[in-house]
Amino acid sequence: MKKHNIKYIAIACLLFANVSCKKFLDVNKDPNNIIDVPISQLLPSASVNIGYTGASDLFRYTTLIMQQFSAQGPVSSSNTMREYERYNINGSDINNQWNTIFGTVVSDLELMITKATETGSPHYAGVGKLLKAYVYQVSVDAWGDIPYAEASKFNAGLYPKFDDDAAIYPDLLKLIDAAITDIDATASKLDPNVNTTIYPNATWAAAKEQWLRFASTLKLRIYLHYSKKDPAFARQNITALTAGSAVFMQSNSDNFQMMYLGESQRQNPTASIEGGQFRNQLFPHRTIVDMMNAKADPRRSSYFVPFPYNSTPPMYKGSSILDPVASSAYSRLHTYLKGTATVNQALINPDGSLKDGAITYAGNAPARMLTYAEYNFMRAEAALIYAAAGNAQTFFQEGIRASMRDAGVAQANIDAYIAANGTLTGTSEQRLEQIINEKYIANFGVMVEPWTDWRRTGYPVLQAVKKPLGIYDELPRSLPYGLNETTSNPNAPVKADLLQRVFWDE
Repeated sequence: MKKHNIKYIAIACLLFANVSCKKFLDVNKDPNNIIDVPISQLLPSASVNIGYTGASDLFRYTTLIMQQFSAQGPVSSSNTMREYERYNINGSDINNQWNTIFGTVVSDLELMITKATETGSPHYAGVGKLLKAYVYQVSVDAWGDIPYAEASKFNAGLYPKFDDDAAIYPDLLKLIDAAITDIDATASKLDPNVNTTIYPNATWAAAKEQWLRFASTLKLRIYLHYSKKDPAFARQNITALTAGSAVFMQSNSDNFQMMYLGESQRQNPTASIEGGQFRNQLFPHRTIVDMMNAKADPRRSSYFVPFPYNSTPPMYKGSSILDPVASSAYSRLHTYLKGTATVNQALINPDGSLKDGAITYAGNAPARMLTYAEYNFMRAEAALIYAAAGNAQTFFQEGIRASMRDAGVAQANIDAYIAANGTLTGTSEQRLEQIINEKYIANFGVMVEPWTDWRRTGYPVLQAVKKPLGIYDELPRSLPYGLNETTSNPNAPVKADLLQRVFWDE
């Protein structure tokens, strides 16, 4: 993160942290009137909240569902995460995330787009439209039908209707095209290369290229989501997109992510909650750990803490709610998600487990939301299933390499892993399983998308937490709506359970 962006992070962090009661109690100000905020402040507010979403509640729900995280740690008086792992996620749990998305992010982006358009700053409008498309793509995938057309009308739309998710997706594609046109505009009064925590750059020329690469990559993700619902539509559009003039992500530097800082109140939420409110409630799940152990995956040293800690060679053990005894005798989440580590050897237990404070983390790890590695796995699937441009094998291997480079793996270890595991073999279905399984490992830390891949392909093959321990006998297919929304908005639909499917999953 460039230093000149830190002040914008500080400003925006205040917008998603605790809201000042003093400001709301100021009798000289009408809290119902929208203050005229410049677009240079709206963008960092939106980008910080998007980055925060990428590493907070929505990320944790879906990562626990998808058995990348587990909560089978020491029994505590309030093991919230364990409830999520057994699919006990309710509307009150969702409130904060729902309010952040629809009460802050969407509103900030809509206001920014309007003001940028009115003041002759299409570059800002284009970035706002791209961010809006991303937020809605993730939200549709998590909830299905959501407020869209009436979601950001402020006081004029206190009870927004919920739009059909199948109708929202096509509009997002149009929104991305409009964003590309705006970003490509030859003139703009203001440029958003500095006032953002996502793709901050010294010049607009550099920022522009990254936003355009993200735009095409996001379109590819959306088209690929149609693979189960409408494979003919997916084939037609993926083929056209990959064979045309679209520019895509080119390296890990194009990752759509937000970097957190190793400072109080600016840390990655995974590090901050694990060191505080939810201490000992999140562990790597045995599903992903066992998958990686089976291949001696060199990313383990970045993803997980060894267990026992001083084992030689390092060993790794994942947790699961299905384990008979809750304990701390597992590997822990490590630097890839939590940033720079500091070890206190005196707090390592004799059995190799960790006492509280044995390893502390700076929190300077990014919230990864759409990566170059994911892009390559999408291209591998597109080439394999839809005969899209490029070679599936080449993209498959580059996806692995990109993920390993992002995890700090040495080149020799990358080459050895590719030699052992980088060749697609078998039927098309078997090769698709290889691609999605590697994508699942590479997308460790990416919210929602591993869940989306499982819902549309069935991979990786997972063992559900069944009744009576689980709430259902299968993995959830969508999330509940926020309780505040369902109790205050008469237009909010009733969702009977979490087995209700989003449109592309039917």
